[in-house]
Amino acid sequence: MKEENQTKKICFFSGDITRSGGTERVASMIANELEEREGFQIVFLSIVEQKEDMFFSLSDRIPRYVLDERKTWITPGPGYLPLIPRLRKFLKEQEIRCIVDIDTILDILTVPAKRGLPVTLIAWEHFNYGYQWPSERYRKFRKKICGYTARHADEIVTLTERDMENYKKCLGRKDRIQTIYNPVKRKHPDTKNVPNREKMLITVGRLTQIKGIDYLCKIAPDILKKYPDWSWYVLGAGEDRPLLEDTIRKEQLQDQLILTGNVPDVEGYLQRASIYVMTSRSEGLPMCLLEAMEQGVGCVSFDIPTGPAEIIMEGKNGYLITPFDLEQMKEKISILIENEELRKHFSEQTSETVHRFDMDVIIQKWSELLKRCC
Repeated sequence: MKEENQTKKICFFSGDITRSGGTERVASMIANELEEREGFQIVFLSIVEQKEDMFFSLSDRIPRYVLDERKTWITPGPGYLPLIPRLRKFLKEQEIRCIVDIDTILDILTVPAKRGLPVTLIAWEHFNYGYQWPSERYRKFRKKICGYTARHADEIVTLTERDMENYKKCLGRKDRIQTIYNPVKRKHPDTKNVPNREKMLITVGRLTQIKGIDYLCKIAPDILKKYPDWSWYVLGAGEDRPLLEDTIRKEQLQDQLILTGNVPDVEGYLQRASIYVMTSRSEGLPMCLLEAMEQGVGCVSFDIPTGPAEIIMEGKNGYLITPFDLEQMKEKISILIENEELRKHFSEQTSETVHRFDMDVIIQKWSELLKRCC
């Protein structure tokens, strides 16, 4: 452990680190590992913290701060302006040497706040350049932010190789940009000794339009009626839960389509499941697919522009579906349901994918980047 790592403080900057999303989960994991393994001095800063306690655990040795104490979400835009001098004051008082913006939209605060200060900005792109936000106005806003990030961030970290190429080709970012995958932490199970799994499909994530919950509502009834001894568990919360509830009522799937809400033990559900299904319209690097494969579950996903193709090896550990072809999705799910040997084969092949996203590999890359920036 180098003394320089202990004396140069690193700030992970979030909109609200107490939230239960994949972004918050990965940021907490990375920070905990860097603090424990590498001895970096880390703090967390949020614009607000709407909850007293974090959904994901953070080391007691990593302090948390907020820019605004009101616990009310601040929508990006004019409401951000008063935060800039507060952020600048924080950077100076805490003697921050490197700030990691967990969402690139935070760059519109950090770039002006750090001007003239000895602070390095790492913009961590958790989505992608072409992310399909439901609001067209917000999509255009995010595109502008990507351009701003490409021009002003000292370093950029993307979640996929394809998105790194997007930044280079579409935004002209030529250097100081690299891909660092999201990690998996737990040991991959010995799939040869995994007990018989349940007749269970599973989907994990926010119940929102961007996650394709409307597609799931069209796929699940046909599958569950065709295979009445199978169930489909949906883990997560969000504004599109009523769509699923209406589907359950109309199709009389109360005993088969199970909504759990947010759960702390996603791993336990994945260990029981036989097939993972992702219906997202857009992703950065989907942790849900990584976590499913870490537990030896073969996956079926739409082949959206970034994410699934860097995780799923077509026909080896899962299926990549032509985007939003619901009939093809149902066909591939049916093939897996009807072929237990194929499910076992997919399960055995997931370890090859998991190795590329191993926590040791990912932390080494983050450590090298932070040492260079500090």
